[in-house]
Amino acid sequence: MNKQKNPFFLIISIISVFMFSCPLYSLQPYSNNELEELEKEFVQQINQSDSVERNPLATQYINHLGRELARFAPISPPYFFIVKSIEINAFAGPGGYIGINSQLILASDTESELAAVMAHEIAHVRLHHLYRMLEHEKQMRVPMLASLLAAAALGAINPTLASGALMASLTGFAQDNINFTRASEKEADRIGIDMLKKAGFDPRGMAGFFKKMQQASRYYYTANIPAILRTHPLDEDRIAEAENRSMNLKNQQYADHLDYHLFKELIRTSVVSDSKVLLDYYQHKCTKHTNPAACQYGHALTMLNLNQFKQTEIELAPLLEKDKTNLFYQITMAQAETGNKQFDSALQRLKELQANYPENYAVLMAYSQGLLAANKAEQASALLLKGSRRFKSDLILCEVLARSQAAANHKALAYFTESKCQLMQGRHRDALRQLQLVKTMAKNDPYLSARTEALMEEIKFMISPD
Repeated sequence: MNKQKNPFFLIISIISVFMFSCPLYSLQPYSNNELEELEKEFVQQINQSDSVERNPLATQYINHLGRELARFAPISPPYFFIVKSIEINAFAGPGGYIGINSQLILASDTESELAAVMAHEIAHVRLHHLYRMLEHEKQMRVPMLASLLAAAALGAINPTLASGALMASLTGFAQDNINFTRASEKEADRIGIDMLKKAGFDPRGMAGFFKKMQQASRYYYTANIPAILRTHPLDEDRIAEAENRSMNLKNQQYADHLDYHLFKELIRTSVVSDSKVLLDYYQHKCTKHTNPAACQYGHALTMLNLNQFKQTEIELAPLLEKDKTNLFYQITMAQAETGNKQFDSALQRLKELQANYPENYAVLMAYSQGLLAANKAEQASALLLKGSRRFKSDLILCEVLARSQAAANHKALAYFTESKCQLMQGRHRDALRQLQLVKTMAKNDPYLSARTEALMEEIKFMISPD
């Protein structure tokens, strides 16, 4: 299929270039309220998707890196999510929600290359490029636009979503916007390179990564090129400008953090399902591409995924001996101990981590899941309930809390929490069904009954605001 003539490819190409954050002022043809609704519905659809990698350690690492960069934007830190995809691409959606494809992470050779792509996307958010594009667009209903943005972010457009009028609207301004797009890319490069310099990353990583993608494709602007070059238009002038902005470095060296390499192996073992492929990679190829500790960690993760818990412990022991404070090693060791039913050892390890890192998301999730596995559901519920006040919009935490409450025999609370999980995914009627069950079970709990009634009224208003 010729992708340049494929209308659904065209939708992805147009939208994914411009999926950026909401400004603080009203833009026509959308009001501020509509833009807020767009962000909300976009996030709900991302939450519904199985294509998002939700490993707490991975989520924490990439958002920590994003916060380090955003300090020098300066804007509120965007939220990064990882999309499991074989396409090398990145997307900035409404409200500063930015998707980074797993294959892009694996294609990066240095932390600075990954940071460069992230800085570029943060720059698009800061510069409000999505909403500049929408100034040129005719009115499109928010639910439809949110669906298209989410589909593009996740690498899949559902043809049933695209009406003839919508197709005409999108294709009508494609050529008019192409120069605007290239100008936006260069503008984002400039801001992104400045972020990299101030955050202590190698600014040469930006031109280097895109140049590597261009060289790998061989034929520029053909169906063979990486998605990131199709959705982020690239030309020789853009590469030259990026290189010129990084010239005066006098051969300065930039060392990667170990966590970057561990994060990459965590992603690799999460998205590659063939254990034979992974074992071959770690036994014969890995050390040619990254440091030995990361290779050993990746092999340990492969053993963990194969339920070879004792072997996982053996692999991790020397790594922990050298680096006792590393959360990747500590959490994975606790997971291996839990799998091996060494609950006392695992929970002691996780309890100490929780004491040392009381606000750490990955530690919170690991400790609560360890408690749940050890049949300590009451403790897990209490821990997660406290954590939910800090991580209010986290779907995984919400779902584990609901399971913990159910296991602790707090059925009404579990259904109430599950209704909130459903709302995070935009499933209003499913949430109402959960709350109906809470009403029948919480008759002797005035506080929970009142909360249930209030939430039901709120949902009914969402469904029928008139």
